[in-house]
Amino acid sequence: MKKALIILPIAGLLLVALAVAQVSEDITVSADVQPYYSVVFNYASVSFGAVYPGTDIPAPGNSIGAYNVSVETNIDLTVSASRTAWYPSDVLTLKFASSLYGTPTSPEYVIGTASVTVDSISPGVYTHYHAYWLDVPIGAYPGSYSTNVTMTYQPA
Repeated sequence: MKKALIILPIAGLLLVALAVAQVSEDITVSADVQPYYSVVFNYASVSFGAVYPGTDIPAPGNSIGAYNVSVETNIDLTVSASRTAWYPSDVLTLKFASSLYGTPTSPEYVIGTASVTVDSISPGVYTHYHAYWLDVPIGAYPGSYSTNVTMTYQPA
């Protein structure tokens, strides 16, 4: 009887050991990560309001970072800018600067009718600040002037 009592627990342990035996398999997991970038402009216009002849006249929203773009990218980007001719006369000069680290404080580029590269962006998530300045020559006739600026974010 004592032998039966000893054998029974040993047999039970053997059954438990067999029940918890592991089976494993290596599974291959793969993904094809694609180039991605998202660019969302948080402004649609820049109005200088009433201005007098002068140079480096700042746009009213420059100092508060009003002209900014939300950017998310996993690839390098370049940013370029161009504009149409000023209407009614192409006599004003539009200047521009941008930064990922706060509002720019001085112009770096002239935005003309030919596209110019104004920035490059590495992978990451950013607020891309823009700032604008205007040069109004003494020879500019009084009146309302307008132009359309095209800002292009594209893979580098």
